[in-house]
Amino acid sequence: MIRMSTMKTVFNTVHLRKVVIVFLALATLLLFHTSLVSALLSLGYLDAADSLSSNNPDVAEAQATRYRQLAVELAEAEQETEQAVKQEMMTSWQAQLKSREYWLQAINLRPTWPYYHLGALDIEVLLRDKVAIQQRIKHIIKLAPNERGLDEGLLTLAFFVWDWVEPTEQAWLLARLADVRYSTLKTVFSYAKQAGHHYDICAHLAWKKVKGLC
Repeated sequence: MIRMSTMKTVFNTVHLRKVVIVFLALATLLLFHTSLVSALLSLGYLDAADSLSSNNPDVAEAQATRYRQLAVELAEAEQETEQAVKQEMMTSWQAQLKSREYWLQAINLRPTWPYYHLGALDIEVLLRDKVAIQQRIKHIIKLAPNERGLDEGLLTLAFFVWDWVEPTEQAWLLARLADVRYSTLKTVFSYAKQAGHHYDICAHLAWKKVKGLC
């Protein structure tokens, strides 16, 4: 009986060691994988990082930003000559759709991070997707009403498409604009004026804040 008990103890100890070794090996591989993906991102090898990681919001954000920039570059090329368009593998419109696809992927992986929603709003403005823009602005305001880091980007994008913003959100955005730093107000006003949507700023904000702009 003593011998059987001893053998059982030894067996359990060996089994436990094997489990620990497997666990440590998996942990090491996971750490290596995470480090490798981070290194590829920092070096700019986005496609390689993307192929190694299917559920990484940082990779999705980097790819979304990349395709957004590509969309702008392609749009400029398309304006210059039709021949340039024929030589490209992707159109500006396709790059914009690809960028939105990656932003939505990032949002699905980290839904409460408001800056992913801001990135999605940016590309939806480029796509001129009225319904998506209205829903996105509502969601951002509801998700992060006190996140001041969003102010300049959210306000600038909203005033680009001000006619599409619904009255409730317009009122909220004007109230927020009245409470930002003057440098932010000046930037937002500049872009709003380019879009022809600066009149509401002049009409609704305190004159002492906008008299140098309006």
